[in-house]
Amino acid sequence: MNSNSYTRLRDQELAKSTKPFQAKGKSVKRCPECQMGEFACMCAWRPQAQSDLDFVLLMHRKELFKPTNTGRLIVDVFPDTPAFLWNRLEAPAELKQLLQDPERNCFVVFPADGTENCSRKVVHSVRANSKKTTLIILDGTWKQCSRMIGLSRWLDDVPCLSLPETLVRSYSVRDSGRSHRFSTAEAAISCLLLAGEEQPALTLQHYFRVFNQHYLATRGCCLPEIGESHEFLDATS
Repeated sequence: MNSNSYTRLRDQELAKSTKPFQAKGKSVKRCPECQMGEFACMCAWRPQAQSDLDFVLLMHRKELFKPTNTGRLIVDVFPDTPAFLWNRLEAPAELKQLLQDPERNCFVVFPADGTENCSRKVVHSVRANSKKTTLIILDGTWKQCSRMIGLSRWLDDVPCLSLPETLVRSYSVRDSGRSHRFSTAEAAISCLLLAGEEQPALTLQHYFRVFNQHYLATRGCCLPEIGESHEFLDATS
């Protein structure tokens, strides 16, 4: 089994649950790791990459169990990425330590339009310096993420990284209905491109495409086609 911060968090919350989570396609027999149908398992193409950026996944609880969740792809590719459940009243203890670390520059990643008329400091680039750049990625639907950033007073002093609208657009499983809104994986890809880290961005982007293809195959009850992104990940493994 692949153990990382996301799978441990999911298992921890599943153990607390009094009833099973009923997602769409609940009748499909799924791989316990990648959540795809067993016939469309994508575990063989799970890559790893290195980045000078540190990611932190801050998840809405309802997102944790969804097979469509893309935040877990970030943790797969960058296995040191911590994942936390969002709490409106206070930061998780380990995240609080990261926010208070004087050797880090922490930012909340949020799309461009979400920062309009916002009183918090907004930046539009990430620049290398002596401090570690730490990016908090909000993981949820657009409405959930808006509430997460709007209701969390403990996030008020954390600057916001506003992403350009045109860096990445390839998500085909869930659609926010707005062309300038990103999936969680797209946000991370955009951050990497913004920081000039093209190779890890490319790795995550190909893994994201494989995710799309395998999820759509699961939904359509058919075998996924093996294509360019699979070949790229095979060559870099």
